[in-house]
Amino acid sequence: PDVPDEKDNWQFGCGAGFYLDATEQPYAQNYRMYSYIAEELPAVVAANFPVDMSRQAIFGHSMGGHGALTIALKNPERYRSCSAFAPIVQPSTAGWSRPAFEKYLGSDEKSWRAYDATLLIEDGKRFPEFLVDQGTADGFLQDGLRPWLLE
Repeated sequence: PDVPDEKDNWQFGCGAGFYLDATEQPYAQNYRMYSYIAEELPAVVAANFPVDMSRQAIFGHSMGGHGALTIALKNPERYRSCSAFAPIVQPSTAGWSRPAFEKYLGSDEKSWRAYDATLLIEDGKRFPEFLVDQGTADGFLQDGLRPWLLE
């Protein structure tokens, strides 16, 4: 299928879905990574493999760490653990992720809260305990990842 993308922009498109369900056109039809990870994939796994779905965990790195945090915060009853390695913890304010949020979710920043771990926590979402691991030599640490915002 013809999926809208910006092939020369690593901060947006097929390589940067931000684990959200886009609401803006032309992205709303194909950029539904939240639903894919939180709903579709577990259903496929449960239907096709002999697994105990009461023993799920979620983890990710960088943008995937962001996804793991937000998905766990929205579904705390589903996951036994959540680990995030060098996660983007507040994409709604990071200079390089704000443009993607606007393209995917529109200009109303209130809608962005649903896909920002720090804002989900501010809004009362909780997960028992996260494992967040971050190296200090990461070039994105200060301007994009900022794990200290989870404290």
